[in-house]
Amino acid sequence: MSDHHRAAAAELFNSGDLYCAEIVLKLMAEAGGRDPQPLTPMATGFCSGMARTCGQCGAVSGAVMGIGLYAGRPGPGGEYDAAYTLAQEFQERFRDAFGSVNCLDLTGCDFATPEGQARFKSQNVKARCIEYVIRAVDIALDLLRETGLQPDESAFVRSRLAPCGLLCSTCLAFDGGPVQQSASALKAALGNNFAAYAERFASMNPAFGNYGAFSELLDFLASGSCSGCREAGCLFKSCAVPGCARERGVDYCFQCADFPCDRHGMPGPLAERWQANNEAMRRLGPAPWFFTRHPKPRYP
Repeated sequence: MSDHHRAAAAELFNSGDLYCAEIVLKLMAEAGGRDPQPLTPMATGFCSGMARTCGQCGAVSGAVMGIGLYAGRPGPGGEYDAAYTLAQEFQERFRDAFGSVNCLDLTGCDFATPEGQARFKSQNVKARCIEYVIRAVDIALDLLRETGLQPDESAFVRSRLAPCGLLCSTCLAFDGGPVQQSASALKAALGNNFAAYAERFASMNPAFGNYGAFSELLDFLASGSCSGCREAGCLFKSCAVPGCARERGVDYCFQCADFPCDRHGMPGPLAERWQANNEAMRRLGPAPWFFTRHPKPRYP
C-alpha cells in the first residue's frame, strides 16, 4: 500500500469515522476511481467480526467486496469464476500472513461482550486491526493488478491527473467520470420520449419549455467526449500544458527545470491555480494530491 493510503487507513480507523470492512472497501473503490460514498454503507454490517458475531474479519469481508467491484459478474448470468478465484486466493494469502480470517481468532475479542470490548481498548488491539486493514488492501489490489483488472497506481493517477494538476477524471467531459455517469443515469431515468412530456408539462411549469436546450447539454455531458488531456487535448483550447509536458518529457509541470514558466497559455486566475497545484504535487507527490482532490467537486 502506498504511504498515503496507509496514512488514510490509520486516520479513518483511529478517528472512528469508519471501521475495518468500510475502510477496505472505501480504499479499494478509490484505487479504481470509483465513488466510495454509496458503497461503504454496505460494508457496515461486516465490521467487528460480522456485526459482533465472532465471524469473519471485517478487513477480509471488505476486500472480498472490493474484489467484486472489479471482478464480479457484470450482469445476471455472467461468469463468476474470476471473482471466486480471486476471493479464494485472497483468503489464502491473508491466512498465510496472519493465520486466520476469523475476527475472534485475530483479535481475541468477542465484541458482543463488555469484556471483549474492554480488551480491545486496554490491549490496543486496534493497532493490529489497522495492520489487517492495510494488508487486506495490499493483497487484494496486488491480485487485481496481477490479473490485469487494476492498473498500477502511478499509471492510473497519470491517466486522470493532468500535467497542470487539475483532475481530468472529474471534468464534465471525462469519459467514465462522475458527471458523465450522472448525466447518463439521468438520461436513462427520463427515457427516450421525455421531450413530449416536457412539452405538456410546460403549461404547469414554464421551466419545462427549456427542455430542448437542456436535453442538448445533457446529451453532451452523457457522451463522455474526452479521455483526458494527455489523450484528446483539453477543452480549454489555449492551454499549452499537455503539449509542452510531452515535449519536455515530464508527466507534471513541477518536474520541469523551467517551472514555473509563462508557456502555459492560461489566463491569470487559472495560471495561479496551475502553479499552486504543481507546487502542492511537488510537496505531497502526484498520487496523494490526486486522492486528496478526487472526492471533491471539480467546480466548487
